Amino acid sequence: MSTKPNPPQPEPSLDSAPYWESLKQGTFAIQRCTACHQWQFPMLGACRHCGGTLALQPLSGKGTIYSFIVNHRAAAPGFEDLLPYAVALVSPDEAPKLHIPGRIVGIAHEDVAIGQRVTAEIVDHPGGEWKVPVFRAGPT
Repeated sequence: MSTKPNPPQPEPSLDSAPYWESLKQGTFAIQRCTACHQWQFPMLGACRHCGGTLALQPLSGKGTIYSFIVNHRAAAPGFEDLLPYAVALVSPDEAPKLHIPGRIVGIAHEDVAIGQRVTAEIVDHPGGEWKVPVFRAGPT
């Protein structure tokens, strides 16, 4: 009797821990500088634009697909049952110059397109206590 492996679990760093904790609480949020007001992702200890202090700020979850790939082979153990699946870089409406990675759900992989509107959903990540964002295609 074999058991299916779980996907690798996030290993938050000191800088990224607030992002992962916000997802656990059901909030999709990224850093924004309190001085120059620039958004940033991935998480860092200081603003990459001015060196200022960063604060986690919630996003609406609405965005646009900037780019995507379709995985026909599992990128890591635990994703075999999802094949084939699309993973996109999504530009949030509030921070259109940033690109947040996530799996696209609610649409067949062959129907995913650059420029498509999506909405973030926070889902349980199998095999652990973490949650991850996925992006649902459709009207936003």
